[in-house]
Amino acid sequence: MKKSYDVLVIGGGVVGASILRKLSTFQLEIGLIEKQPDICEGASKANSGIIHTGFDAKPGTLEAECLRLSRELWPSLIEKLKIPYVACGAVMVATNEEEKSIIERTYIPLAEANGVDVAWITKEELLASNPAVTKEALGALLIPGEALADPFWITRSFAEIAVMNGADVMLGSGVRNIKIHDQGLTVVLENDTELETKYVVNAAGLWADDIAAMIGDKSFTLTPRKGQFVLTEEAVNVSQIILPVPTPISKGILFSPIVFGGFLLGPTAEDQADKWDRSTTAEGLEAVLQGCQKLIPDARKFESIRQFAGVRAVCSEGDYVIRPSAVTPRMVHAAGIRSTGVSASPGIAEAVAVQLRTAGLKLVEKPFFETEMPELFGEENKQEPGEIICLCRSISRGEIVNALSRPIPACSIDAIKRRTGAVLGECQGNCCIPKLLDLIGNHVGFNERLPLKGLHGSYLVAEGDVRS
Repeated sequence: MKKSYDVLVIGGGVVGASILRKLSTFQLEIGLIEKQPDICEGASKANSGIIHTGFDAKPGTLEAECLRLSRELWPSLIEKLKIPYVACGAVMVATNEEEKSIIERTYIPLAEANGVDVAWITKEELLASNPAVTKEALGALLIPGEALADPFWITRSFAEIAVMNGADVMLGSGVRNIKIHDQGLTVVLENDTELETKYVVNAAGLWADDIAAMIGDKSFTLTPRKGQFVLTEEAVNVSQIILPVPTPISKGILFSPIVFGGFLLGPTAEDQADKWDRSTTAEGLEAVLQGCQKLIPDARKFESIRQFAGVRAVCSEGDYVIRPSAVTPRMVHAAGIRSTGVSASPGIAEAVAVQLRTAGLKLVEKPFFETEMPELFGEENKQEPGEIICLCRSISRGEIVNALSRPIPACSIDAIKRRTGAVLGECQGNCCIPKLLDLIGNHVGFNERLPLKGLHGSYLVAEGDVRS
């Protein structure tokens, strides 16, 4: 018999996964649909990895409210979901009197309005914690609550705890059409599967306006804005997130530690027409280096081990869109989630649950549900280490097999990379990818015509028998 759902979430990014986790605590049949072969393949994976406090959010907006809710929820989530987290704080550096004045006139009052603790620190205090920062600095706004985390780990943990609570996660087939009928909606996938559901949550990221248009809802539009990043593993004497004073269109190019080591430089803010364009350019690299050089004078000297780009959504409404569709209350939008999506994701899930209840969905909490994830590499999940597969990062066969055996198993090279760190070293996978392909084939098989690096169409070997 065809399975029917109470709620289907469209979109496997951090927002969709967070909503799925929240809904998995209720007595509901729920599922998540993601077009790509793995979760977190959109904007959620290509960002700065910062858990923002929302100190600079516009008071009274949905964004500000979701960030406020999230500040209350993150401590428990980080502990129970075993999320790698560094409470390092951030500093917004003023390099001239005009920037200092902007901080005093704009960002200190915003932080006070949002209930976020901040403080002005002197040049001497700034350089004591971050000696690599420019000596031209006049001082900085300290935001002690800003922190670092791994966006993919967050997304994976949200989705996996939902699966442990009975949710379905359907990867590798996007939505082709949505039909409205008296009992709910029929969601037609690209592989011709039809799914019946009472409610849909539209958390499709950059494509949320396209999903809305499938039911005739054109109340908002989303345009893509590319952000290019540079990753370095140089030793830099910086202990906090180094923020510039923002521009009218962007929070600016920052310099930040990474939770697993190294530093991230970026992003740019490039408006474009193509939602799929994640290309990196020489001009983007130069813009990142110029922006960071203003804060960290030696930035141009750092050796880059990787350059990448993410594309985030710019919404026509200038704020999050969290509401039922005007066409039918059975579709609830969670759209227009821009650069604060990771930070606000727990609060967004709470807001969506309220909207679903208002739309008529009965939310009855389960008598028991899982709230804690086992350690990814903990004793209860431990495999025999075996040979070292990734020499650069000392990743063992046991760690790879563990990633292939999770509630949402890795089924591509990038999926393994994001779960274990394999392929991220100096050789960038040249030595370990053949062994990883063997392990994928042995443990989960190949769901595609050929094994994938990551996205659909990213084939790694010539057509034929991959075992040859």
